[in-house]
Amino acid sequence: MAHYRKAGWGDSWHPIGWLLSIAFLVFAFLPGQRGLTAGFKSLTKPKTAFFLFWVLVFVVSHLWNFRTSPWNGNGLFDDSAVDLLYLKTYVMGHPFQPAWFHALPFLISRETLFHYYVWGFLHLFGYNILSYEAALLVLWCAVFIFTLLLVDLFFESYVITSTAALIFNFLPFAFIYTFVGYRYPMTVFFCVASVYFLYLGFGTASYLALSLSGIAAGLCLASSIVGKQYVLALALVTPPYAAFHWKSLTRRNTWSSLAVALYGFAVAATPILCYIIFNYGGYTYYEGTFIHFFLDAVRGRPAPYDMRYYVTEFLSCFFGVPGPRLLFPDFLPITLPYYWLLLPGFALAFWQKRFEIVLLATLPVVGVFVSAGGTVEHRMLLAIPFWIILMAFAFAGLLRLKRWPGVQIVLGVMSVLILIDGLGRSVRYIYSKTRNPYAIAYFAQPDVAVSRFLRNVVAGKEHPDPPRLEHNEFNRITGVADPPYDTLICPSEAYSVIHLFLHDYDDAKVLSLCNGRPMFVMAQQNVWNSNKKAIVDYVPRGKDLKLIWESGPTTTRMIEILRPLRDLATEESLSFSFGSSQRRFYVLNIASKNMREFQQRVGALPDTLP
Repeated sequence: MAHYRKAGWGDSWHPIGWLLSIAFLVFAFLPGQRGLTAGFKSLTKPKTAFFLFWVLVFVVSHLWNFRTSPWNGNGLFDDSAVDLLYLKTYVMGHPFQPAWFHALPFLISRETLFHYYVWGFLHLFGYNILSYEAALLVLWCAVFIFTLLLVDLFFESYVITSTAALIFNFLPFAFIYTFVGYRYPMTVFFCVASVYFLYLGFGTASYLALSLSGIAAGLCLASSIVGKQYVLALALVTPPYAAFHWKSLTRRNTWSSLAVALYGFAVAATPILCYIIFNYGGYTYYEGTFIHFFLDAVRGRPAPYDMRYYVTEFLSCFFGVPGPRLLFPDFLPITLPYYWLLLPGFALAFWQKRFEIVLLATLPVVGVFVSAGGTVEHRMLLAIPFWIILMAFAFAGLLRLKRWPGVQIVLGVMSVLILIDGLGRSVRYIYSKTRNPYAIAYFAQPDVAVSRFLRNVVAGKEHPDPPRLEHNEFNRITGVADPPYDTLICPSEAYSVIHLFLHDYDDAKVLSLCNGRPMFVMAQQNVWNSNKKAIVDYVPRGKDLKLIWESGPTTTRMIEILRPLRDLATEESLSFSFGSSQRRFYVLNIASKNMREFQQRVGALPDTLP
């Protein structure tokens, strides 16, 4: 609170104190030397080798056809570039805050735990796309591990756990989103870890596990707005759990166990709770917009955005091919045969009073329904591990049908056929996407190539052809003297990605020639307005000036408008090879001695295009 009141703690001791409080809580419940020794000895059991095997399968399968996949280190999802820009703009060089309000055009409070996590990978392995993707792979691998740990904790069966591992590992929804980005996978990890430690803690009366569960729950809330779904699920499941287990709740150790978990939650969630208290409007604005529109539809708002619109979009998201899904419009979030496992598993989990699993598999789906509109599937990433666990309930139910061997055999054969059908469709789809780096356009391979190329031009460094990954490509190039020119650029399509690559060169200034936007989203009149304003407002610094437009119809129009000024400038053409094509750029070089006259003559040109 002192931080938000600007009364102190605007330095590194703020996060250090918070992390120390979490560490002290964990250390307080560490078992003695005998317990630690027993814990380390348990790691030598065959089950450890079993989980290591599946971790190896996960890593190797996700590197399948890596060189030709859309996430091969030469592509970056635009929203991932936004997150990395957010890291460089709001997190690096600023006092710790659990969230910062991301202003126009985003208008959302972005939690920062994910960005600090990614920052660690970038610092260790280089500020580049591969380091970012490695961080994402580790995060999803952790989600995968804790999902299998939960399945093993529930059913203690290598067969069921292996089946769950196969389904999860090759589910296209999870596979593709492994390398996309966002903060939500970190929320999924903390949520699944919290559920696992919660069950382990109550099952073994371990205060250490319960404290870890509470800490993970607090960090789940602090990692993204989706984390509130886990807290809501716990709140909703508490009354029925208390009703069914009232006798056990009256025991003294149960209340102390709950107190430990709640204390862990409070310690971990304190920074984000303080942020919410002092920034409530900014924190709730983004979600509030969706809820406001949904409630208007409930109250009877007329078409086109009435309740029928919400139902249609929801059904299309889950069952439409093609559907309103950003990264896999031609495949379903849940492979169709898996519904024959998911629905029985849902019923069995509910019957066995695993209400929290049912809710966590359902609440993210409700969130997608309320959000409506296309391309919102990322908001139900939290549900993926719990869908897998519900399918595991279906397989566990089959193993309990020993009293009716005939029925068990028939249903078992059908389940295996369903599994093979679902895996076959999933693997074929994933394989088709990994064979072509341009198969998922939103991984923006051309934008990355253009951004890498223009970064070298701005820095005055010889630009490789084709552009390639560099160790610290998100940072300013070191060991190169400042060029004798300034640069203003109009890119054709690149947006957030090029802002990221040019961040350390004052991206707002360099890209002001098109007002920071790509030409393809702008009318020619708006491009000219931006061009003219950027040139007239440019403040000469005794350097030459390069005006660069990526080639295209709009660029041709701008060249014609500026043709009368050729006596003050020289023309140049730049290009590089990309795939089987060439990316070309038109360059107008203005010497510093001609700058004032050039600006005056540009200012005298008509504001309106003929």
